Amino acid sequence: MESLVAFHKIVARYQRGENAIDLTVEKWLRIRESLEKTFTLSNFKEILDAVSIKVPLCLQYKDNCALCPVWTACGKGHEGSFGKFIRAI
Repeated sequence: MESLVAFHKIVARYQRGENAIDLTVEKWLRIRESLEKTFTLSNFKEILDAVSIKVPLCLQYKDNCALCPVWTACGKGHEGSFGKFIRAI
C-alpha cells in the first residue's frame, strides 16, 4: 500500500535527524488511514506487517524499552502480531 512507510525508510529519516516520536505517530496514522481503505486480504497482510515492525522509538531506546514513552502500549515481547493487529483496528 502506498500510504505505509517501509521500516528502512523510517530508519533513514531517523538517521537524518527526524524526531522518533513524530515518525512513530506518522507510522500509526498511516496504518490507520490504510485500514480505512483496505478491501483485500493482501492489503490486510501489508498492514499486519507494518504493525509488527518496530516503531521509530525502538531506534532511540534500543535495549532500554522500559524507558520508552510508549512502552506500556507496545509491550515488546508480551503480545504477538495478531494482538497488535487487532489493537490497531
